[in-house]
Amino acid sequence: MFSIWYSVVYVFTIATVISFLEIQIEGEHGWAKNLPCWRANPKWKITKFYSWFQGGKEVTGYHLALNALEFIIFHSPFFAGISWSLVKELQILSCMPLFWLFQDFTWFVWNPFYGLKKFNRHSIEWHQKWIGPIPTDYLIGIVFSGIFVLLAVLLKNPGIIEWWLKTIVLLISLVIVSCAIQLIRKKNRV
Repeated sequence: MFSIWYSVVYVFTIATVISFLEIQIEGEHGWAKNLPCWRANPKWKITKFYSWFQGGKEVTGYHLALNALEFIIFHSPFFAGISWSLVKELQILSCMPLFWLFQDFTWFVWNPFYGLKKFNRHSIEWHQKWIGPIPTDYLIGIVFSGIFVLLAVLLKNPGIIEWWLKTIVLLISLVIVSCAIQLIRKKNRV
């Protein structure tokens, strides 16, 4: 099983770096709205499935390539000498939806065109469904993450639940710190 530091530091660091990269690429126009990238035919069955998995969002070549890169990055420990096991694979798969959730949220936190004040259903057209102040995509991501954890529990690894809960709490804590840093930066700029 991977340590809590793998899941927290690795996931949060990659999420933050990818957020900064996407802010530089997309600017104020999220979900590749103005990028000159390939866009999948919405009538294709594979497009419909991938779009469903992405919360109904448009399928773009930009996001397919980025998601593939993220999949490779998350599996890089196996190429660096860590032995593969089904439990470790399930841990990685449980981290990926958390990564996407936190990466997406930190995109709003750090994006100078958004920030926390514009994190709402009225300012963000690509998050189509919300439950209160949270896009349903985020809740679905936590559910998918939890499913991978439950599969590991079925493989007689009950300790993974504690690892997962600590991971979520620590990731939320780091996001709160990021929000505080950004609020302090904005206050000092004025």
